[in-house]
Amino acid sequence: MPLTINLKPHERLIVNGVVLQNNTHAAKLLVHNEAALLREKDIITEEGANTPARRIYYAIQCRYLFPEKADVYVPIVHEFLEEFGRAAPSTGELVQDVRSQVDGGHYYQALKTAKQLITREGEILNGSSTSDL
Repeated sequence: MPLTINLKPHERLIVNGVVLQNNTHAAKLLVHNEAALLREKDIITEEGANTPARRIYYAIQCRYLFPEKADVYVPIVHEFLEEFGRAAPSTGELVQDVRSQVDGGHYYQALKTAKQLITREGEILNGSSTSDL
């Protein structure tokens, strides 16, 4: 069953490292095979990776989109997760989930769980939820 992606006008999408941008009208895309996909709303830029949890997300995102650089990004992900887990022990289960997903090659799922780390980080630091990417 194909994956359906609805794009708003001018919305961007990364497919296997290639940035695509929709034109002036809404579009519906069907993806019939496996690909590394990220919608614009789910992308963190290097400049946007300005907290520990966002750096974790960014490193996973880079590994997901650029699999040929796994030897660079996977150790960074592990290092960031270790540091985050030590600094915020209450996130231990989430950190372990992300680690297991990365180690199992489930990078898209790891990104989804890393979003939960971003939310939890915001709650710890601000007493509120900040899941904006």
